[in-house]
Amino acid sequence: MIYYTIYVKNLHNGTGYIDVALKDDQLLRDFTQFLDCSIKADRTYAITAPPNTQGRPVEAAGTFAINLSEVVAITIMKPDSTPVTLPPSEELARP
Repeated sequence: MIYYTIYVKNLHNGTGYIDVALKDDQLLRDFTQFLDCSIKADRTYAITAPPNTQGRPVEAAGTFAINLSEVVAITIMKPDSTPVTLPPSEELARP
């Protein structure tokens, strides 16, 4: 499971980003390919149920759809790693 924070252009939800937990890193790979090659922008991904739901009913499966052409940046967090952001900030690229 990977936790994503997706920053989206023209998203009027008060924050400008979406938090979602997906089963694998396919969204990250597709976004990288979209930036490199302009692959098909509309994709769907499998959503995972959050861990430790403490007995509350939650949806065990579902899909998440996004248009990659509207994505500005993606931050990911695996439960056992540090955050990664794509595309990298200009400040990080400086020596």
